[in-house]
Amino acid sequence: MNKIQITELIKMHHPDVSGRQYEMYIEMAADRIAEKTGAIKKTFLLNSIAGQRWYGLDSSIIKIDKVEFNDVRIPKLIGQPIIQDDEISNPNDSADTALPTPTANSDNKRFWMISDYDTNVVSSAKNKRLGIVEKITSAVTRDGRTSNYQSCSITGTSNIRIYADTFGSRFTQSAAGTDQDDAMLSTSGPLKDIPEQFHEILATGAIAYGYKFPPNLDLQAHQVFMDDFMKGLQRIKIFERTKTTTGFIKPYDF
Repeated sequence: MNKIQITELIKMHHPDVSGRQYEMYIEMAADRIAEKTGAIKKTFLLNSIAGQRWYGLDSSIIKIDKVEFNDVRIPKLIGQPIIQDDEISNPNDSADTALPTPTANSDNKRFWMISDYDTNVVSSAKNKRLGIVEKITSAVTRDGRTSNYQSCSITGTSNIRIYADTFGSRFTQSAAGTDQDDAMLSTSGPLKDIPEQFHEILATGAIAYGYKFPPNLDLQAHQVFMDDFMKGLQRIKIFERTKTTTGFIKPYDF
């Protein structure tokens, strides 16, 4: 389905809402699909900076699956280093200083980690941040403690690649509420993120959300369509599992 076809289905149930409301219902249904099934997967690129430990993440990211540094997969660090680099800005510790920029090393033993706390490089405290550290014996000493982990020692361009489950794309605001969304009706907004065979499920979810809010508030109808939508999510989950799992041969005696 394309955008016009989905909105026409929604109009049959919600003829009195605006074009922008139709888009909001579609986006809400797409976000639920992404959250419950992991069907929307994207990659993101970041530039590493020598001496910088934490990097802001796109707000659409739900879960990080893996991280590569210089095209090499790096593992996730269990726990966090006992010595923190001074990149906390909310509140900022003006009496403290950042750790010195580490020198590059040949071991290249790098790890990634996740934190919810705000830093100088994150525009909003609500966004998560990605940490990159390198393991070096007795790398950092502070306040009588020694850590084997230092901040990234390499500056590079687009050398951090993040593979993640994300929420769906949004319809472009330049054409919000219209059918002329960049002239790409089948690939605009969340429609480009969700496989076309599941656009019917997306439409069902949008209709369900339309019954949750005025002017067409009807909780009974909302529940009917939401139940159908949740069954659709199970179909998508099965589809996602078949893409990533393998079968097995069951032995038989003849």
